[in-house]
Amino acid sequence: MSVSFLFYPVMALLLVLAFALMAMTQFPHRRAVGLTDLASRQAIWTRTVAGLLVILALVLAIRNEGGAFGFLLWAGLLSLASCIVVLILSWRPTFFASLARLISSDRFRIYLNKSS
Repeated sequence: MSVSFLFYPVMALLLVLAFALMAMTQFPHRRAVGLTDLASRQAIWTRTVAGLLVILALVLAIRNEGGAFGFLLWAGLLSLASCIVVLILSWRPTFFASLARLISSDRFRIYLNKSS
């Protein structure tokens, strides 16, 4: 049984996660879920991870679907994912509250501190 039909939803979820990470680094969205602002190092780290997820989605789309259609698929899913995140943030911002708490937890501060 082929699982290629799962490729498009997984790509869309990957991009939604990337845009949600980017959104949860901005203070107005964090305030909407009841959290304070992130430290600048945490915000930079989170945005870097989100950017890498977007690039990973592009690479996977091109590898799976070829150059022309892969890029077109990625661009379409990029637009769809950003619209989904905007709709969720305007309708139910608390949906991303657990993600916002996760990126600001002490667990991830360990990786951001300079080693002595």
